[in-house]
Amino acid sequence: MTLSDSGPSDENVGQANNNMDCDPTFAGACSSNEPHLLTQGDVNDVVRDLNLSKKQDELLGSKLKSWNLLHQDTKVCFYRGRHEEFKDLFSLEDGVVFCNDVCSVMEVLGHEYNPDQ
Repeated sequence: MTLSDSGPSDENVGQANNNMDCDPTFAGACSSNEPHLLTQGDVNDVVRDLNLSKKQDELLGSKLKSWNLLHQDTKVCFYRGRHEEFKDLFSLEDGVVFCNDVCSVMEVLGHEYNPDQ
């Protein structure tokens, strides 16, 4: 392709636009007109990417669910109790939060704890 003093003809522009409509590099975007129901992983990614609070996350989930945009197994308020198993393993003193039982935290997370590492 070369640049010329005359602008591109309408025919060439139309042909270029048609070629860009379904670029194989972006096949996922143009492969189907069917709606994509969001899975739990999709919702988790959006919440993380947008840095949403718990309240904002639940509002988004509620709206998506009411619009039938969520996969059947997707939960709306899955963050509510995730801290419960960890709350006794951390302490707050003088505005500083710290872990008071690293071994138990690692056990809850399913990791082997080696204090020498």
